[in-house]
Amino acid sequence: MLQRIFIVFLVGLLCSSCEFFKKKEIENPMVIDTIIDYNSIDIFPLFPKCDSIPSIDKQKICTQIKLSQHIYASIADHQIMTSKPVNDTIFVKLKIDSAGKSILSNIQSSEFIKTEVPNMDSLIKSGIEKLPLLKPAIKRGMPVTTEFTLPIVLKN
Repeated sequence: MLQRIFIVFLVGLLCSSCEFFKKKEIENPMVIDTIIDYNSIDIFPLFPKCDSIPSIDKQKICTQIKLSQHIYASIADHQIMTSKPVNDTIFVKLKIDSAGKSILSNIQSSEFIKTEVPNMDSLIKSGIEKLPLLKPAIKRGMPVTTEFTLPIVLKN
């Protein structure tokens, strides 16, 4: 009698223990897209009057032109005299944060500009500080901080 109880108990244990070793499968695994291209954005930062243009490429060009015009206007307010003719380009690296504020990251100019117009960096910096708030760049529906280089051509 004791052997029968032991055999029934052993068979019951073996039958139920198989469930513990089965691989449990998730019915609907969640797919997470984690590949993000940080070098591209969906929408470029926009100058306030450029957002009504329907084409994204034309919006980008409009913003670059408006930024350049704003910086040129701040430089034109000052009389700049040089001993030699100027035909040079200054590269202004701008950062537009996720709130739309413009921040000067770097100014790259030639030695000629640095010696002939030593206050050029401060003129450009003051022009950037006077920029209105831009609409920030958009990536996947969220405002993001972007950084880009704006060429400023100087000729006289």
